[in-house]
Amino acid sequence: MSINKKGWITIAILLFTSIYCFTFPKAKYESQNIISQLKIPLEFTGWLGTDTEAEQDWNSDDEKYAFISQTLDREYINKDGDSLFLLILDAGNFHNPKVCSSSSGFKVTELNDSEFHVLNRDLRAYCLYVEKDAEGFLMIYWMCIDKNIVDWTGQKIKQLWFSLINKKRNGLMVRLSIPTREDSIASALQLANEFLADLGSAIPPEQTEYIFGNPKTAL
Repeated sequence: MSINKKGWITIAILLFTSIYCFTFPKAKYESQNIISQLKIPLEFTGWLGTDTEAEQDWNSDDEKYAFISQTLDREYINKDGDSLFLLILDAGNFHNPKVCSSSSGFKVTELNDSEFHVLNRDLRAYCLYVEKDAEGFLMIYWMCIDKNIVDWTGQKIKQLWFSLINKKRNGLMVRLSIPTREDSIASALQLANEFLADLGSAIPPEQTEYIFGNPKTAL
């Protein structure tokens, strides 16, 4: 097949996809209620958690939360008194925490991605340092769609693909927020590493991929 013909085929496919997306209604994301099925314990080795969803009021009628179908929102404290917040969002289209934090008045500093060893996988996650009114947090997050860890581009591609074939899916964003100062980020990363290792061991093996992804698809 000539290069010219291949080029026209590629253009035709892209054109068809664009026409399809704009002509036909997109399939609305239907939550599979996976969060309510996950057995994430409030208490496990070295950690004690409390639910904080009532304080956050994620289920309010505020339009900015309309993309969220289900949440798990907890604070965990270890035996040394160090705390962090675990947030899991079930949604079809995620909002970038960098944008959300900025719009909420936080000063946002993008950090290098970090890797965490959880069970038999190395998980790469996005990292931000956010600060407002002398209160700072290290924010660590990643996205897992149908047990596959994806980046922002991958998330959009999967969203488009699933809407084209009208396939149901599980879409989760997992986020850790750790109170810290900017000069103590290394210690906060170590705390996150310990928490994720302990959490991975506490979740039933058959459910770990919903949170940490298939080891073969880690970023």
